Formats: sequence, structure tokens, C-alpha cells
Amino acid sequence: MLDRRALPIATPTTPLADALSRRTARGLLFERGPSDGSLRCTACAHRCTIGQDRRGACGVRFERDGVLRVPFGYVARAGVRLVEATTLHHVLPGARALAFGMYGCDLRCGYCQDWYVSQALRHGPIAGDARQRATARPEAPLDISAEALVSRAVAEGCGLVCAAYNEPAIAAEWVHEVFRLAKLRGLVTAMITDGNATRELLELLRPVTDVYRVDLKGYSEDQYRALGGRLAPVLASIALAKKLGYWVEVVTLVVPYFNDELPGLRSLAMAIARIDPDIPWHLRAFHPRYRMRDRPPMSAGLLVSAAGSAYAKGLRFVYVGHPDQDVGELAHTRCPSCREAIVRRRGHESMIETRDPSRCPRCATPIPGVWRVPRDFA
Repeated sequence: MLDRRALPIATPTTPLADALSRRTARGLLFERGPSDGSLRCTACAHRCTIGQDRRGACGVRFERDGVLRVPFGYVARAGVRLVEATTLHHVLPGARALAFGMYGCDLRCGYCQDWYVSQALRHGPIAGDARQRATARPEAPLDISAEALVSRAVAEGCGLVCAAYNEPAIAAEWVHEVFRLAKLRGLVTAMITDGNATRELLELLRPVTDVYRVDLKGYSEDQYRALGGRLAPVLASIALAKKLGYWVEVVTLVVPYFNDELPGLRSLAMAIARIDPDIPWHLRAFHPRYRMRDRPPMSAGLLVSAAGSAYAKGLRFVYVGHPDQDVGELAHTRCPSCREAIVRRRGHESMIETRDPSRCPRCATPIPGVWRVPRDFA
């Protein structure tokens, strides 16, 4: 059963909401009720039933004149960065990636790094906090075509296009169009998502999407309930994405007093290993931000312990990321058989130690991922 806080909401009347309402297209991910003709959105696991003048839990998918309208033709933010900045370690190391995002989200995480776009429709900037107001981006969508977005990626030498910053599932139709054109230009495509997905979404995007990188936010239903979601659909989407042929990586931001119990993190490691022990798991440290500025930063010790437990539970690629403490040895990609270094990392910079990162140069063990392999090795 849905959390009541995830039910459809009344149409907001803020200037931003009005601007976004004009930047929409006809949706694809929905089904009609057999008797009353109501619309049920199938873009995320909330599966909101949306009536006239109501929006889904995301705040951006709504009904108008019997048609589901969905975000299209704009970005809230777009920028080029190294692929490692998206927390992907087995996808074209060292490549440049164009990341783009929009407004709205199906969850409401109190530690969101990109809250100024993901949560802007819910409340806007946080009143009374000058530091957070100073970091917020202007609430103005930038009109752009999918062709122009992809052309920018090509012009800036990118190997990937990533849907990021907010939850891309709530703009799945727009993401599909951008990714479709990106694939035609030879680019890798990656969805940076909370994983609160449906089979309909994953099947729609699979033909144009290579990578499904999931933020696995907690290990209990209570934790997910606090964020406005459920754990079960996220684990199910990871398993289905693997079955459909996506390359999958999983990230868990470890937050003090929220999801920082070692037994719980072990249970996540076991859940991932049961799906596929080759799925890379990234354990990242929380730093105070957004509505959780009163909590201390996460120390590296627990992350290192959790990584050791994850290896013991069968995972073959586990990474620890901490901006303030040296955990560099746990950032490298190593052969799971002989521990030979395949890719070394420092911050967001990578150094590939072999001509062909898809297999170990010492023992020839396959290293799964999406690699740029020289032609003579292909």
C-alpha cells in the first residue's frame, strides 16, 4: 500500500510550476482505469492515479483534458564532468559525461545534494538558512531540444550522456528522446536514479539506455517510508534491470543516525550479492547538507568495515568514497581473483593500468563493465 505522503498532490500554482506546465508533452507511461477512465501513471512504483487538476507524487506528471502531460523540452541543470563524478567505476573510466536534470522528484530525501532542483516544487529554498539559499540555482527552466543537448555532448568530447540531478524516471519520455539521439551519435547513456521504478519504465528505456545506476538509500522499510518510498520496489528494479541487460551499479550514502548500522549494511550487501555478485557497490560518506545540517559527517571507519563485510558476503567489487579521509586503496578497481589493479583512482581522476580493462592482464579474469576497449582487443 502506498504511503499517504506519496499520493497525488493538488496542482501547485507557483511561478515555477506554471512554467513547467507549459513545457510538457503527451505521456507514454500510463494506463486507464477500466471503468472510470482515470489515469494511472506507471513511470515509478508509486503508480499514482491522477485526476483532473491533480499531479503525481513527483509534482510534474499531471492530467489535462484526459491526457497525461509529462516534462519535456527543457533542463533545470546541465553540465560536463568526469564520469567518476556520477559514481560510476565500471563505465568508460576517465571519460567526460554530459549530465542533465529537470525539476521534481518522487522521493523527499532530507540529505539530497541537488535539493534545489529535486525539491523546488515542494518548498523552494529553505527559509532562514543563508548558506543554503546561496547555493540554490535560479528557479528557471532552460528550453533546449534533445538534438541540441546531444550535440553539446559531442562538441565537448563526451563519451556519455547521463540523466541525473533529480529523478529521471519522472521525465522518462524526455529521457528516452535524449538517449535515443545520443545512441545514434555513438554515446553511452546512463540513468542515475533512486530505483523506484516499474517494469514499464525499464522496458521503455532499455533499448536506448546502457547503464542503470541506483541510489539504494536504506535497508529497512521504515527508512524508506521516511523518504516517501518503499525498499521492495528498489531491490526489484535492480534485479529486473540486470535481467533486461542494463549495466548496474549501486550507491549507498551512509547517513549518521539513519542508515549507519553495520548489520543493516550487511543485509544490503547480501541482497545485492543475491541478485549478482558482480554489481559494484559504492559506500559513500554523508556530509551535512539540506535539511540534515545538524548531523555530523560520516567517518570512514564504518564504511571500511561495511566494505569488508560486503566482500565476505560475496560481492566482488566494493568501493568506499570519503572526501576528507584517505580511503584511496578502496577506490581502485582490482581483479577479484588475483587483486591486480585494473583502474586506479584519486578523487574523480582515473588511471587505467592496462590496455584492455575488460580482463585482468595477469590472470585473464573478465572484469565486467562498459569499457572502451582498443580495436585490436575487441
